[in-house]
Amino acid sequence: MNIAKYRALLAAVDMGSFSAAAEKLGCTQSGLTHMMNGLEDEIGFLLLQRGHYGIKLTPSGERLIQKIRELVASDDALNAEIEMVRSLGDNTLRVGAYSSMASCWLPTVVDRFSAEFPDITVVIQTGTVGELCGGLSDGRFDILFGSVNTKYDFRWIPIAKDRFYAVLPMDYPIAGDEFDITRFNGTKFLMPGLGFDHDISAVFEKYDVKPFVTETYVDDPAIISMVSHNHGVSMLSELIIGRLAENVRCVPIVPEVCRELAIATKPEAALSPAARRLITLTKEYVKETGRPLFGNIE
Repeated sequence: MNIAKYRALLAAVDMGSFSAAAEKLGCTQSGLTHMMNGLEDEIGFLLLQRGHYGIKLTPSGERLIQKIRELVASDDALNAEIEMVRSLGDNTLRVGAYSSMASCWLPTVVDRFSAEFPDITVVIQTGTVGELCGGLSDGRFDILFGSVNTKYDFRWIPIAKDRFYAVLPMDYPIAGDEFDITRFNGTKFLMPGLGFDHDISAVFEKYDVKPFVTETYVDDPAIISMVSHNHGVSMLSELIIGRLAENVRCVPIVPEVCRELAIATKPEAALSPAARRLITLTKEYVKETGRPLFGNIE
C-alpha cells in the first residue's frame, strides 16, 4: 500500500484540481495525474471525475474518501509516535495540561512521581484547549490534565472542583462578599479565549445569563490586566486567580459554579502503571491542598 498516493488523492480532492494539488505537493501536474491513474488501476475502478470544472469524486470515491482520510490520519499518528519515541525514548510519560494545573499541581506531583520512577521522564506541554485535546487524540500525549469537555470523546477521570469567581475592577460597585450570577446580565464581559471559554459559556447557558460578551484571544494574565484597567468584568476559576490576581477584586459567585477538573485519556487506551500512579499521586496531592474533590480513580 502506497500511502503517498492516498495523500495525493486527498490533496487533489480538497483543492479541486490537479494543478493546485501538484503545486502544493511539489510535483508536476502530469506526475500527479499519472499517480492517480496508477491508483485507480490498482483498485480497479475510478475515484475521480475529470472535466472543465476540475476534478470531483465519483460515487465510488465518495464511498471510500472517509476511510482514506482515516488511513492517512492513522499514518500521521504513527509517524508522530515514531518520532516521539526516537527523540525521547520509551521511558517517557507525555502529559498535556492547562497552564493553571501545570503550574499549581504538577511540580509537586512530578517530584513525587520521579522519586518513585527515577528512570521515567515526565514531559509536560501546555497550550490551547484545541492543541491539548488534539494532542491527546493523535497520540502526542499519554494523558491530559484539563476540565471535562464532552465535545471530545475521551475517558474523563475526575480530580477536583474548581470554583468560579467574578473578576471585577477594584472600584466596582458591589455590596457584600458574593456576586450573584445574574449580575453578569448586561455587563461588558471579557470572555477568556484560546478555547477556555467552554466552561464559562456552559455556566451562562445553565443560568440563562446574557452579558455583552467581548471575545478575546489572550491568556489569563492578560484578562486580569484588562479588568484592572476597567475594560470590563470577567470570570475565572480559583486555581487561576490564586496565582495571578493583582489589582482586581475576585468575588465568589452564587449560586456556586465550578468547572470539573479531570485527567483525560483516550477511551480505548490502556493506562500504563506509570500513568496510573501519576493520577493517584495527583489525587493525593489535591486532597492535601484542601480542594473539594469528586469522583473516584478507576
